[in-house]
Parts: sequence; structure tokens; C-alpha cells
Amino acid sequence: MLSGEAIQNSVAGAWSVMLGRKDALNRLDVSADGFWDSFWAIPLTLPPLLLAWVTSAAMLTEGGIDQSKLSIVLRLAFVDFANWLVPLIALALIARPIGISKRFAPYVVVSNWGTLIMMWLGLPIMLMSLFSPDSRSFADVLGFMLFLASLLFSWRITQASLNTEVGTTIAVFVGMTFLSILLVILLQPMLGLTIPA
Repeated sequence: MLSGEAIQNSVAGAWSVMLGRKDALNRLDVSADGFWDSFWAIPLTLPPLLLAWVTSAAMLTEGGIDQSKLSIVLRLAFVDFANWLVPLIALALIARPIGISKRFAPYVVVSNWGTLIMMWLGLPIMLMSLFSPDSRSFADVLGFMLFLASLLFSWRITQASLNTEVGTTIAVFVGMTFLSILLVILLQPMLGLTIPA
């Protein structure tokens, strides 16, 4: 388990990169150990993720899905973790052919810690939607704004960590974003996570 100080430094470094400070990449450990340590971001996202899964499971059962909430939560967890890991695996497979193999580890490190930040930023919106149903429409607007912000942050992460020509940066950003969205679109209906018409 990483120390609290290491986690704090990693989160602070990733946040600075997301704010557009490319030199903040130097604050992150992009060594082989730092690469694998960055995946500690996944268990650290469990509190906001669990809240999101439980809330979504309640909405889906209310919407007519006749299945246990535990089963729905487990499938939602599968979708989210697949959405996190599959694009990284896909990028690993093509990193050498597209000439970014030396920049793959920095990308993964900043991306993992950046995803942790985005998950926690979404927590207040989920709490608002859960405990104040009357403000759900406003929460939806905030959620959409957070999604747009996440695209900007993802672009900055890609740009700073790859540090390569613009064409390659754009291709990686678009490809990773498209694959992430596609996975959700494909997996949710396949796993029965859509409200019946």
C-alpha cells in the first residue's frame, strides 16, 4: 500500500497537470514502480464509485429491471473497471507502432491519478442527486459540465504525458475517448443495464 504522502504527491501532481502545468509531470513517479503504484488509484475510487453503483442500481430497479441490486451493482462495477482498464490495454498494444512506447508509462500514471480526481469531483453531484431529488435536474447539468471538464483535463493529460507531435496527441486523445464511450454503449445493454422501453 502506498503511503499517504505518496498518494498526496501523486494526486497533487496529476491535478497540476490537469490544470495545464506540464512541468508538474516531474512531480510524479513515472518509473516502473510508479507505473504499477498508480493502479492504487482504482481502490481509492471505490467510495464514490460504490455510491454511484448503488444509486444507479436503485434507479434501474425502479425503472423496471427485475433483478437484485447486488447483481446490478456487480455488473456496473464490471463496466466501470472495463472502461478504466481496456483503453489502457489497447493503447499498450499500439504504443510501439505509433511511437509512444517511452511515453506510455507517464500517460498511464497521470491518467490513473487523474481518473481518481475526477471520480471524487463527481461525488458532491451524486450526493445532491441522491439526497435532494428536487435538484436532480440541476445535478444533471452539473454532471454534464463535469463531463466537459473531464474532456479538457483528459486532453491536458494526453498532451503533457505524451509530449509528442500534435497529430499523435490528437489521435490518442480521440481514440481513447471514443473507445471509452463505445465500451459503455456496448456493455450496458449487453449486461442488461438499460431500463426497458
